[in-house]
Amino acid sequence: MRRFALAVALLCALPTALAAQQFGGSRRVEVPMAYPYTAVGRWTLSESGMRGICTAFFVNACTVVTAARCTFGRTIGNFQFEASDGQRFPVRNIRTTSALGGDAPDLEVAFGQIAPRTGQKLADEKYGRFAFDAADTVAASSGLTPHCSYGFSNNEEGRNGRGTLDPDVYVWGPARQVLNDKVKSDEYFLHMTNGVLGSSGSPIYRCTPTIIDGKFVGVEVSAPARLVGVFIRVGNDLDSYAFPDRLRVEPRHMAMGIGGRQFFAELADYVKDNPCQ
Repeated sequence: MRRFALAVALLCALPTALAAQQFGGSRRVEVPMAYPYTAVGRWTLSESGMRGICTAFFVNACTVVTAARCTFGRTIGNFQFEASDGQRFPVRNIRTTSALGGDAPDLEVAFGQIAPRTGQKLADEKYGRFAFDAADTVAASSGLTPHCSYGFSNNEEGRNGRGTLDPDVYVWGPARQVLNDKVKSDEYFLHMTNGVLGSSGSPIYRCTPTIIDGKFVGVEVSAPARLVGVFIRVGNDLDSYAFPDRLRVEPRHMAMGIGGRQFFAELADYVKDNPCQ
């Protein structure tokens, strides 16, 4: 009931025209593997018969970023990052942006460092990376602004594990306006998007999508892609996370993605403390 109420409250707050544009059905599409999608890969944890799958992305030659929920409450374990060319790197030095019990632990971001095995090397330019600076992380704060996101999922809408692009992610102001019982600060922003299971940790970045008559035509991304946030998926109880029939899911039942707070300062500290070697 709480999720239903939150979704209804948000729907009422959005302008009708923009809501219609955003919720015209899923427009997740497969795109040719090129920059910036090459900087995105799968984040996995495989232990004791369990396998958790999320999305993560490079911000430099060794640092990857994902959603804190994708650590499954651990900082040590059999974590791996599978790059866009299929190479698998162990991940170490995992750190989240908030200690357990913080302001909004479920909405936080996590950082990790790939540890190349013998014969492997750090991520070179073929993977690309997402740029981050103070101006970029603040860019999400003003109004309902279109962005893009790219991530992975193993369900039907996620094209059975292949990466897909969501060309119409929208950032709708401080999350506190809707989640005031969970978020006590204006540092968190609400992202509305067609989420799929496994897409938590996807980068949200500046882009210029072209959508004509409700159909995706193409997207323009200037290098380096400017990071705005990280997609953190919130549950959709209507279809038990399977999304078998997205086109007939009503707007009030759409999954809500909540981006982490403005994490630039902590990411900068992490990169300084964990230099690429």
